[in-house]
Amino acid sequence: MKTKGRRTMIVLLISLISCSSALFVFPYQAYAIANNSENIMPMADVFVWRYKMVNGITYKRLYNGSTKQWVGNWIRCK
Repeated sequence: MKTKGRRTMIVLLISLISCSSALFVFPYQAYAIANNSENIMPMADVFVWRYKMVNGITYKRLYNGSTKQWVGNWIRCK
């Protein structure tokens, strides 16, 4: 019975140590993670509405700023 209790305690202690070591982040690692901006890559496109005025009528058209291409046609604004 004593051996079974010790074995259980050792297994619990080893599992506790292995799980808790993954939870700790040292300050120099956190600083490196926070300042690692060179590996950040935008994944979503950036869309912007562009406006123009022709003969007093305002038109708008969607522009993809990421790919530098127009999306759709000119739409008359109300």
